[in-house]
Amino acid sequence: MTKPTIRPFKHLLYFFKDLKQTGSIAPSSKFLAKDLVAQLKKKTSSGQCDALNILEIGPGTGPLTKQIIEHIRPQDRLDIVEIHEKFYQIVKERYQKPNIQTYHTDILNFQSDYKYDFIFSSLPYENLDEDICRDIWEKKLNICAGKACISYFKYVKFRNFKNDFEKEIVSKYGHKKKIELLNIPPARVYTLEVNQSQEADPPNENFSVA
Repeated sequence: MTKPTIRPFKHLLYFFKDLKQTGSIAPSSKFLAKDLVAQLKKKTSSGQCDALNILEIGPGTGPLTKQIIEHIRPQDRLDIVEIHEKFYQIVKERYQKPNIQTYHTDILNFQSDYKYDFIFSSLPYENLDEDICRDIWEKKLNICAGKACISYFKYVKFRNFKNDFEKEIVSKYGHKKKIELLNIPPARVYTLEVNQSQEADPPNENFSVA
């Protein structure tokens, strides 16, 4: 059976049809996807970590999903949450493994019985209302394990942060930042290290949010 595919020009049609759900002009490049999974790759290749729970939010057509799967082990678990029906169908049929579950729902309505060690997202934050953006960030922090990694990106054509809450989170937990030029449009990758036992800690003064 032929697996469903979606070409860049089709992605462009979805972009104009439903801007808040799609958010990007073209699928993320493999270079951007590799930047996002760098910490996961480092963790699983070390051979010194227990089974990991991993969450991807808003995979689109799955370019980041592909990179995540390349670095997870049979004992790891990957949950994928996609609100766009067409993209959900593509990802669900394209990536079928016992340790992968795909859900067609809004991340704010998604429920899990466990916390996540890694959370990846390709959400169009700049196209969302500020209250919804804040709700999503609070949701992500609430489902983080005791020590977790959050990786996401923002297009450089937009202002750095739409609201102060997101800026505060990145300032507090920011671990690494990189601009990936080999993407359309170029993107700024943020990697956050969340330690739930240190909620009272001040912002990371060594990490620039500019």
